[in-house]
Amino acid sequence: MDILLVRHGESEGNRDKRLQGSCDKPLTDQGRAQARRLGAWLKARGAQIDAAYCSPLMRASETAQIVTQTAGLPEPTVLDTAGEIHVGSLEDMAIEEIVAAHPAFLGRRLASLGDFSAYGGESHDDVMARVRRTVDRLLASHKEREERVLLVAHGGFNFHFTKALLCDPVPRLNMIRWGNCTATLIRLRERRGHYIGELTWHVPNELMGPAEEVAEADALFPE
Repeated sequence: MDILLVRHGESEGNRDKRLQGSCDKPLTDQGRAQARRLGAWLKARGAQIDAAYCSPLMRASETAQIVTQTAGLPEPTVLDTAGEIHVGSLEDMAIEEIVAAHPAFLGRRLASLGDFSAYGGESHDDVMARVRRTVDRLLASHKEREERVLLVAHGGFNFHFTKALLCDPVPRLNMIRWGNCTATLIRLRERRGHYIGELTWHVPNELMGPAEEVAEADALFPE
């Protein structure tokens, strides 16, 4: 199974530099343009997608709708387990507000990134359990046919999702930049009795170019 993993387009929370978590923020006009660019980029490459999924939060579901409609891909199905990390009392706060309320926030160890249990949100283990349920759902539906699926989710969720797919044992930390509407292809295959992923490519939205230029580029999707 191949997973085309996408972060949603720019949301109002991203624009306003607020930590969104599970707050349900819509896309900005810029975010919609990013989603259309991604959809055009996929269409120009003749992307073959067997099924599409998205987080239930509107910034991800709207991105998925725009991408699939622009590229002529299957209608997205909502996955309740693919929402963004709940960040507790930090939800919808700007960084200045967070530091004022929690002066030690910026001094946290790198290994604690993605864990918001200290603020009443989800812990690392909570999120990894959701990631495992998401992976199991996708594998149950698509593993045997070696299908390719699209999943539109969030920067924090994708941070944990890629670790779970690519690493054994799963580390507390990896560093992959998840810009808005970045597209990442992860190829899951059995290797020596273990099912593990390979990061095949990782393309930021700003490198996808306008549709007329995208159509002239070499296809990145492996056969």
